[in-house]
Order: sequence, then structure tokens, then C-alpha cells
Amino acid sequence: MTEAFVFSIFGATGNLAFNKLFPALYQLYQDKKLSNISMVAIGRKNISETEYLLEVERSVQNKLKHYIHNTLTEFLEKITYYQMDFQEKNSYEGLKNLFEQLDTNINEKANRIFYLATAPSDFSVISQNLKDSGVLETTAHKRAVFEKPFGYDLNSAKEINKVLTRIFQEENIFRIDHYLGKEMIQNIMTIRFYNHIFENVWDNKSIDNVQITIKENEGVEGRGGYYDRSGALRDMIQNHLFQTLAIVAMEKPESFETEQIRNEKVRVLENVKLELQNIEAKNIVFGQYNGYLNEDKVEKNSKTETFVAMKCEIDNKRWKGVPFFLRTGKYLDKREAEVIIEFKKTSMNKEEESIEPNLLIIKIQPEEGIYFKINTRKPKTEREIMPVSMDYCQSCNIYYRSPEAYERLLWDIIQGDSTLFTRWDEVEVAWKLVESIIMHCRNKECLEIYDKKTKGPEGAETLIANYNRQWWSVEDLERAKFDF
Repeated sequence: MTEAFVFSIFGATGNLAFNKLFPALYQLYQDKKLSNISMVAIGRKNISETEYLLEVERSVQNKLKHYIHNTLTEFLEKITYYQMDFQEKNSYEGLKNLFEQLDTNINEKANRIFYLATAPSDFSVISQNLKDSGVLETTAHKRAVFEKPFGYDLNSAKEINKVLTRIFQEENIFRIDHYLGKEMIQNIMTIRFYNHIFENVWDNKSIDNVQITIKENEGVEGRGGYYDRSGALRDMIQNHLFQTLAIVAMEKPESFETEQIRNEKVRVLENVKLELQNIEAKNIVFGQYNGYLNEDKVEKNSKTETFVAMKCEIDNKRWKGVPFFLRTGKYLDKREAEVIIEFKKTSMNKEEESIEPNLLIIKIQPEEGIYFKINTRKPKTEREIMPVSMDYCQSCNIYYRSPEAYERLLWDIIQGDSTLFTRWDEVEVAWKLVESIIMHCRNKECLEIYDKKTKGPEGAETLIANYNRQWWSVEDLERAKFDF
């Protein structure tokens, strides 16, 4: 049984709370992990608690197929809606009284979790108001959770962090990147470090290149105001893709303790080499989907990118000379996220130089699993070679329910496990990389317009072709299976 705690959400009337947080919390409650929870939903909307709980109920029912009606009713009874303007310091006195009342109801000091599902510009003021109003004056644990992006750029991230670390200890600050909670992202280290066949070839002697792809098949979906200030570079590259790259490329830690894993991830990011000085090399491509300028709250002459493809390297002994290709974008041909390890080709003579390389593909979404392509002799021939695949689909198992990313991460927060959360120095070095990109592409000279539901701008294909490589995809490989 977990210790008693109060889980409060600032920005509780937003899409994140309804679509991700409450469904994840309910699933944990249904799994009997949160028997001692109280929840405080904090929002600006002047609505009744009954109206708010109906909205939570609808969101859980829409997101989860196998909810239990009586359990959902119990769960809703644990939620209190508290209407306030969290910019107003005077509003926090009532919030302090509410927390004290919840402690009185259970006759003990409950641990307190503050989840800021708000814009980064609100992080500092909410945290400072919590401290100044005395809400944090308790002997129980106090943990604060901050949604990505952590800041808008390096300077704003530093300013936010300066305030937060005066109020919370680093071990109680959880900078959440929901991608790190995805099942197959967590599985990358297991696949590599617990399979001798991979650990021994995980270097520049055997690996030709690494590709990390996150495609989305929809646009900004009503988030034009936020997205137009952010773009794919800040929204995706700075966190999801750089974090995934760090996990793929990290050295084996001395132990699998939280800080050892984080240390190795930081070392990777510190050694990322972008090669942006030579503009002719075109190691980065920005794109914008046709119609983006017509999206609500988007500037009519916006140069914000909705697509990024880039090539970088890691300047260390293990990876020297191995290109890492990253790409992400909105309104592309499919929803897909994969990490692809392409191994160097092997051939016995010139006639065999066309043999396809071995590929290890870690499928993150929509399917979860592992795809491994190897070469074998074609049946009924003496020397013809053909590719075959071994495909493990974890999410296809009807008896297995893969936990949602937020479900796993919320449970880690409750347990106080920060392994899957970014430490400040990780955030800082990632922002430094993004700042260097912005400095060399400040006016987005390379911005290309691409049609919706396509693979993206032609420049992305040119970028990888310039290095005599190609973008791989499990779906495309499956279509091209040899039929004999």
C-alpha cells in the first residue's frame, strides 16, 4: 500500500489533464495502486465541481475500454475541483487550507505532488506562490512535476531552473518527457545490454548508421498558438529525439541506478557534433506543411517549422564516424516512431555487393516491438541471397495491455523514482544544441513547403542520399517482402 498523498494538477481544465493524466491515474487506481490518493484539480474555469467531475468521467470512459463503473465512481469521489487564478498570490491561502483539511480528514500528513500542466512561463510564479503562501510547509514529501518544454530557450530554461531549485530539491523536481515512459524506449537498454549479440557489435566497427524517426499524421490540432512559438525543433528535437539518441548511444553505466544512467546520457549529449558551420553540407532541413499558415492562432507569415530532418555524429571512440539521422514532422504520411540500427554490409565478392544490410528496428508506435532483418539463402537456389525478417510485436498480444507512458511515469513520481525524468544538466546541454542550430539557421533559409500526408520535404531525402543512405521503415520493408 502506498503512503497517503495528495496529487494536485495546475491547469486541470486543459487537454493534458483530461486526455492523459486522469485516465492514467484512474488506471493506476483500478490496479489498486492508489488507495490512499486524494486529488485536487486546480483550474481557472468558473464551473461547479459536479460539472468538472462529469468531464473527467467522460474522458476516462472515452480513453479506456475496460473501466469498471463502480471503481470509476469511487475514483471521482477522491477529486476536488478548486477554482483559482494561479497567478494571484492571494488565491493560495484557500489552497493551503484545503491541503490542511485533507490532512485532517486522514489524520496524517500526506505527501504532496504538484503537477504543473501549464505553459513554462507559469512554472516560476506557481512555484514561488506555493512557497510564499506556506503550502509547502509540511513535514511530508513535496514533489513538483513540470511538463516539457522546460523553457522556450536556454536563457528562459536557466531562469526557470534558478527559481525552482531555490524552492525544491533537485531529487524532488520531475521534468517529465512522456516519450521516456513509452514501453519500447525503456526496452532499448534491455535489448542492448542484456543481449550479448548486440552489445558486442554496438559500435562504429559494425554499425553503419542510426535513424530515429517520429512521424505524426495530424497537424497542430488546435495548438497553433503554442506551436507557432515552438516548432518541431523545440517541441520534438530538444526533448524526445535527443533523449532517445542518448539512450541508444550511451555507454553501459556502472550500475542501473538513476544517477549512473543519467550521467551516461549527459555524456552522449555533450559529445553530439552537428557540423552546422558548412551550410552547403545541408545537414539540417526545415519544412512546413502546406496549410499551416491557415491554422488558428498561427502568424500569417510564420517561418515556424513543422518538420525537421538532421544529421549529427557523436564524437567519441565508440561512435566516431557513424552518422545519426533524426527526423520528425506533422501531417506526414503515417503515424510512426522507430529507432533503426543499420549494420554494415557484408559481401564475399563483387556480385554480392547489392546484398541488403542487416537492420534492427525498435518499433515504438503505433505497434510496439522488434524487427530484425537478416540475409539467408534463397530456397531452391545455390547461391542467391534473400532478406528475411524476424518480427516480434509486443502490442499485438491480446492478453497484454501495454501501460500508457503517463501511467508508468505517474507511478514513478509517486514512488519517487526519477530515472525516466531529465536532470537539469540534460536539459541544459539539449538546449545548447538547439541554440546552436537556431544561430546557424535563424531565418530558416532552408524552410521547404511540403504537402500534407506525404513523406515530408524533398530536402530530407536529399540530405540522407548525400551520405549514400536511405530512410528505412518497417512498413515499407514489409511491403517489399520477397514472395517465392
